[in-house]
Amino acid sequence: MAVHFEICLIWVPGHQDIPGNCIADELARKGTTKLLLPDKEDTSMPLATCELLLHNQSNHKNTLRWQTSLVGRVARQTWPYIEKAPTDALCNLSRRDCSLVVRSMTGHWLIGTHAHRLNFPYNDFCRSCRDEEEEESPEHFFCSCPALSNRRLRTLGKPFLDDLNGLSAIPPRKIALFIQSSNWTPF
Repeated sequence: MAVHFEICLIWVPGHQDIPGNCIADELARKGTTKLLLPDKEDTSMPLATCELLLHNQSNHKNTLRWQTSLVGRVARQTWPYIEKAPTDALCNLSRRDCSLVVRSMTGHWLIGTHAHRLNFPYNDFCRSCRDEEEEESPEHFFCSCPALSNRRLRTLGKPFLDDLNGLSAIPPRKIALFIQSSNWTPF
């Protein structure tokens, strides 16, 4: 259509009884509820449909990029999909709790090899179960530390998790409560 016509967009304030605008609003409302006639199939789509398609395509590309990234192994395990509801729940936490959850679920807290890599003091073994064979790691902390099993059961609903993917089904608020109850300070 733009090839054959010069298109000029003009903003018109809504609900101001501007002649023609009320009729255009009514026609637009009717147009969104009717199916296209067979001879009008090549008619352009409504702007809302276009926005929805762009939104869905963008989400698909972002999710694919997230799942195939070569970095962020721990983060991708704990947050495997980009979804609105868990993201909103995370953003609704206090700043402290949000930081607590994000740092621990991405592996960017000062424990084990991450702390050592940053030249911070660290434990060679788990501070909770004191098992010298177990290095402090997000996997051990969230999934398998036997000393934290009762706290994990009370706050996360399970004494042990199979792997970090299990955290993706748990609300961020509960994850924050578990971290706080463990007395492990992630920063």
